[in-house]
Amino acid sequence: MDLKKRFIKVGESVVDLETQLMWKHTDSMNDLKKWVNFQDSADYARELRENKFLGFDNWRLPTKEEMATLYDESLVNTDRFDKTIHISDCFAPGGGFTMIAGMVSGRFRTWVYDIREGTFEQPEGLWTITAAARAVRTIGEGESYSNTD
Repeated sequence: MDLKKRFIKVGESVVDLETQLMWKHTDSMNDLKKWVNFQDSADYARELRENKFLGFDNWRLPTKEEMATLYDESLVNTDRFDKTIHISDCFAPGGGFTMIAGMVSGRFRTWVYDIREGTFEQPEGLWTITAAARAVRTIGEGESYSNTD
């Protein structure tokens, strides 16, 4: 799928037509103006669920595999430090250059994804992580989005 048509901005979200995921248009760096640890990132996603952001209560942190679907070296956006990050320009500029995944199943660990380089890291401590949280939700049955361009 053409990357320009794969990601579409829908209000305050970005829909990935290939993966059927809806991402929040901004991340925690845009919204909170600071890096977050794992607990802060989990709280960020929980608040979106509880407040039914955009009418949905299934916002969460992405999996390792979901984070990787955003990266493509040909995509250009800018992070908080005006450096290039390789995600769609449908996302708000000025966010973090790393993303935190949800907890690894059965382990007290998570993944951090560098969207400048397209690399993963699995830091030792959940509370000492300094990254950004980017919330995602799986598009539900009956929801339909398309790129009409």
